[in-house]
Amino acid sequence: MSSMSDKIQKLQQATDEAKNNMMKSKASFDDSLRRLNAAKEALRAMDQEDQERIQVNDTKLPELLDLHRMATEEYQDSKCRYETNLRYLSLLKEKLNQKV
Repeated sequence: MSSMSDKIQKLQQATDEAKNNMMKSKASFDDSLRRLNAAKEALRAMDQEDQERIQVNDTKLPELLDLHRMATEEYQDSKCRYETNLRYLSLLKEKLNQKV
């Protein structure tokens, strides 16, 4: 029985850590999205003549798009890890309660 309790405790710690990682990656995701949207708005606010002359590589858009892509992947991965741990933790607790 204590073996199951130990597993639950370890999984609870892993789940808590996964939640913290998810929250940090969500903050990075939100920041990258805000920066990307600000850059898009700055481009839209330019004169039409300037917009026609400017090249995408003359802006920070490629860097911001790459940053946002990485932040999105990291957030999705960490969210998936947290949700998986949470489901497994719930199943283990349910299993423990059935044995008691």
